[in-house]
This record gives sequence, structure tokens and C-alpha cells, in this order.
Amino acid sequence: MTDSITDANDQQKTQEETEYTPQIPVGVWRLWTYLYRWRAWWWCWLYVPFTTLVLMILLSPYLMTNRMAARAGVTVWDPKVLFVLSDGGYLDRAMPFVGWTIVIYTTIYLYYFMPVVLSRRNRRETLEMFIVFQSMCVTSWVAYGIFLICPAHVDLRDQVISGGGLDSWTEGWYHTFWDLDRPYNAWPSLHVAQTFLVVVAVEHWWRVRGKHVMMTVLWIAWAALVVSTMTTKQHFVWDVGTGLLLGLIGWYFLQRPGLQRLSKQLENDDPERTW
Repeated sequence: MTDSITDANDQQKTQEETEYTPQIPVGVWRLWTYLYRWRAWWWCWLYVPFTTLVLMILLSPYLMTNRMAARAGVTVWDPKVLFVLSDGGYLDRAMPFVGWTIVIYTTIYLYYFMPVVLSRRNRRETLEMFIVFQSMCVTSWVAYGIFLICPAHVDLRDQVISGGGLDSWTEGWYHTFWDLDRPYNAWPSLHVAQTFLVVVAVEHWWRVRGKHVMMTVLWIAWAALVVSTMTTKQHFVWDVGTGLLLGLIGWYFLQRPGLQRLSKQLENDDPERTW
């Protein structure tokens, strides 16, 4: 009798675990399985910050590579030399310093939250969100390697000082970023690459919902963020171009095929299905 009860309990437990464990489609990393489960336990109020925290942990090697490059203090190649004006000056130094755009520059942190906040809580869009995270991680890891192999010193911060950036309400903003970011995170710009992948993903979701006006606003905000990387003297023009190129490569070779592959696997899936 006891054995029968034990067998029944084990069978019930196995059945519950089978039903509870989500089926991970091909191309989605297995580590996201845990977030599937935690989503059901914590729902939105804790799921959003925790999922974003996992993304930030995966992106955290940036701090190590940035400090390693800064400690070495080596510039393999100076991106400024690519854009020389007729008077012999550099385009990067000719571009104006606009102190208040540090606020726009800081909005990059909002983009890390966007995929988990703006994707619906159904199975399809949550899986798509994980694919977006994966493309952000892989492209960022490629950039970290470039920071180490071909470091470049962003020697533009003196213009922040001469432009009065440390003599107004923006002083704390710049000091915070300078403490976090050593000036050896030149190219490619992750501000551009990472946020591009996020905006393209949000466009994918919002297009279906007909939110065209909001999408236009988001693209304008993203363009302002890109410009702010130069007006805050955090990046060279070359950094922005290579950052966009990296983002396009990540979208074309990782994010887009990942979403297409997922769409085929979930062809007959209920769009409102949850875990």
C-alpha cells in the first residue's frame, strides 16, 4: 500500500515537472529556462528587474576589459586621423560639446529594460526577447575583444572641461560616467550597437500592434542617443559608424535569423499562450 502511494506521488511529481518545464526551441539558450520558471513565480513586479539583471551580468565583462585596456594605456590606432578637415584639424574636435546631452546619453539604461517591458507576456514574444538578449550579448562580447586587441584612447574629455561641463549641474553626471567608464571604450560604440538591436526588436513587436507613431518617436530618441555619444565627447565619429555596423551585423546574422527560425518553430502556436 505504501509503495503504491509512493509510486503514485512520484508519478504525479514527474508529470508536474514535465508540464512545468518549458520546451526550449532551437537557437534559444538553455539558461533562459530558469527565467521561464521564475516568471511564473514572481510575475512582472520582480521578473522585469531580475531578467534585466541577468542581461547586465552577461554584459558585465565590459567593466573588466575596459579597465584592462585603461591599465595598459596603449593606443594601437587613433580613430581621429580618419576625419581631417581642410584646415588640418580633426572633425571629432570640431564637433561641439553640448553638456546637457549627457542626459540623453544616460538613457542607454532604459534600453536594457525595453525588451522585457515592451514584449508581451506570451510565449512567442518572451522567446523573441531572449533572442534579442543573445544578439546583444554576442555582439558585445565581440566588441570587448576589439577593446583589448585594438584599444584606442578617447582623448576628447579635455573639451568637456574647457566647455564648462564640470562647472554646472552636469558635473555629477560626467564624473559618474568617467568613474564607471575609462576612456578606452572607443570603437565600436556599444551605445550604438546594443540600442540598435533593441530598437529593431521593439519595431518588430510594435509593427504588429500598429504603433507606428510611437515607433517613429523611438527612432528619433535613438538617433538623439547616437548623436549624444559625440556631443558628450565620449566617442569618436568612427566609433559611431563601427557601432552601427556591429549592430547591423548582429541583426543580420544573429537576431533576424533567430526570430525567423523561432517563427517557423512556433507556426501553429497560440499567440496568447503563456508558459
